[in-house]
Amino acid sequence: MSLWSSEESNVGISSICTVANLGLAATTFTTLLMYQSYRKSLPQSQPIRPKLVLDAIANNKPLYYFGVGSNLSRKKLEERSICGKKINPLSFEPCVIPHHRLAFNLRAFPPLEPAMGSLEPLPSFYNKDDSSEKVDKNRRSVSLPLKSYEREECHGALIKLSTEDYEKVYKSEGGGQGLMQGYEEYIVRCVPYDKSKRPVQAVAFRVRDHARLSNDPCPSQRYMNIIKEGANELGLKPCYLKWLEEHPVQGKPSRLLKFIAINNMVFIVTSSMLLKFRLISYIQTQLLFKVYVPSTEPRWKQIVGEILSGMIMLPTALVGAVLRGILATTGKMPPGFQKMIASLDE
Repeated sequence: MSLWSSEESNVGISSICTVANLGLAATTFTTLLMYQSYRKSLPQSQPIRPKLVLDAIANNKPLYYFGVGSNLSRKKLEERSICGKKINPLSFEPCVIPHHRLAFNLRAFPPLEPAMGSLEPLPSFYNKDDSSEKVDKNRRSVSLPLKSYEREECHGALIKLSTEDYEKVYKSEGGGQGLMQGYEEYIVRCVPYDKSKRPVQAVAFRVRDHARLSNDPCPSQRYMNIIKEGANELGLKPCYLKWLEEHPVQGKPSRLLKFIAINNMVFIVTSSMLLKFRLISYIQTQLLFKVYVPSTEPRWKQIVGEILSGMIMLPTALVGAVLRGILATTGKMPPGFQKMIASLDE
């Protein structure tokens, strides 16, 4: 004898259908909102190249580039060329830029590489009264540091390059990709450590609005090690080296999470950069930063963040693992992929 009457069964089935329909409607609505947000996030125009850069290219004259992040290392800079040809700096020396900071605000791939380095104006840059510089007050900084340097200045490498080599650096940083490139060229006034030399105008890279994080996350230990190594080689001031040493870094993820994250990145790089389909990457990145927990938070929060990050990445990581296996088996793994995987799997 049935425990449920026919009428009760119909009511139960109807309730299940109602819940399923509500769930489908909610999922559809959320997806539409995310798609609308993605469309709004797309930049409306390509970055405009500065006159200083265009004039140097037109006249085939060397120009100065201000290096931060991994470009503090001369060795790393020399190997940056995407065409395989070595970059040969004409000069490489330490310098400082007042009213700016080293920011970790270029959105990258959490939890392995939450963000990459950039030059960012400080609020004092917009408040200073300096008639010799044109300050665009409509482009105020909205990016906040995780740990501030005690002085309102950024130390880095003043690098003189031929226009040919500068273009190699520019393209290796994503320059020339049009609407979606993450950096834009930004002219700054660099003061060399050597007091006998005059300040010079140089081009630096600043994160564009669509790729800029409002708050700096922790950089990875791998990335910070490269920065500290380059800063020591360059001979930056001890107080700046101390700040770099004390800056929080992202803790190493578990072996399982690293495996998921690397395979997920294979999928994301393939879909967004090679196939130019960026919607999945955008949605996933938004979700990952929602659950991102910096290493400055209690350990239990970090564990929860890792679990949620793994759940978000797992579906695309499975596809990435299959793709990675196919590329490895057929011998068609791009060298860039192989290099990326090796560096992240250290």
